[in-house]
Amino acid sequence: MRRLFVGLIAAFVLAGCSSVPQGAVEAEAFACPPGTEGCDEVLPVGPGGDLAMEAGNFFFNVTDGIAVTGAVEVEITNISDAYHNAEFVGAADGSDIPEADPMSTGTGTVLLFPGEWTVFCNVPGHREAGMETTITVFSTEEEAADAEGADGAETNAA
Repeated sequence: MRRLFVGLIAAFVLAGCSSVPQGAVEAEAFACPPGTEGCDEVLPVGPGGDLAMEAGNFFFNVTDGIAVTGAVEVEITNISDAYHNAEFVGAADGSDIPEADPMSTGTGTVLLFPGEWTVFCNVPGHREAGMETTITVFSTEEEAADAEGADGAETNAA
C-alpha cells in the first residue's frame, strides 16, 4: 500500500514537470531573410584549384592537381563501360557532382573548405565495391606547395 501511495505521489509530481516550456511546441525555426547580415550562406573563400580524377570499375585515382579551399574544378575521366560520378561528402551548397558517361570525361565545380574529403561514386553498389577515395584540400597555395615539396610528388595524385 505504501509503494502505491509513493508511486502516485511521484507520478503527480512528474506530471507537473516538463522539459519543454509551454508554447514551445508551436515555435517555428528562424528563417533568415536573404541578404540579412549574419544570415548569408557560408561558402569557402580561396583560389580553389584543379583536380583530375580517373574512374573505372571500381576505383578512383587522382591523377593530377592540387586543391586549395574555394571552387575546385574537378575533371573525371571514366575509363570503364559504366556511368560513374564523384560526390564529395559535405561539399558546400551549390557544388556539382562531376559525372562521366562510359569512356568519356565530365567536369564539375565543387566548393570545398580545407581538410580531408571523402569522395565516392554514388551509383548504387559502386561505393561498396571500392569506388571511394580521400583527397586533401589545403588552406593556402603555400601550404599545398609545402606539402607537395615534402612528398616529392603531386599531393593528391595516386
